[in-house]
Amino acid sequence: MPHDGSPDGQTQLSQSQTIKKLIPADYRWVRRSIHEVEGELGETGVSSEDIGSISIVLAEALNNIVEHAFDTIEDQQITLIIRPRTNSLMVEIRDNGRPMPKGRAPIGNHPMTEFNQFDTLPEGGYGWFLIRELVQDLVYDRQNGENILFFRYRVDR
Repeated sequence: MPHDGSPDGQTQLSQSQTIKKLIPADYRWVRRSIHEVEGELGETGVSSEDIGSISIVLAEALNNIVEHAFDTIEDQQITLIIRPRTNSLMVEIRDNGRPMPKGRAPIGNHPMTEFNQFDTLPEGGYGWFLIRELVQDLVYDRQNGENILFFRYRVDR
């Protein structure tokens, strides 16, 4: 990662470069929006490795919303807000789809916990395992019919 002149050699992100996207709840729009976010994060000095990791997290979270929260509801939008902070990205995702099961974000399962070499990879839970492995301070809440997912992604680990 290029050194930006900060005393500790870590990335100092500009806090004025908030990224906000209103994303139609559709897989194609999710993919397009993530691509746009990748470009915008690259302009702020975030490393390509961190951009790759945050893209995985965003793809898992946003596609889960399309697949589960809006699977029977059309013409909906997802709000994505990324606020750069010193050495981290604060991410907020909002939608008004169905709430998460049991009112909380899934824990997620590592796919190798009960894996037989002849099995296909298990479906379900691995995305949340990845999300939880890559982010910090993950919080899910539902207020006034709106799902709110909030987490911090530390850059320049």
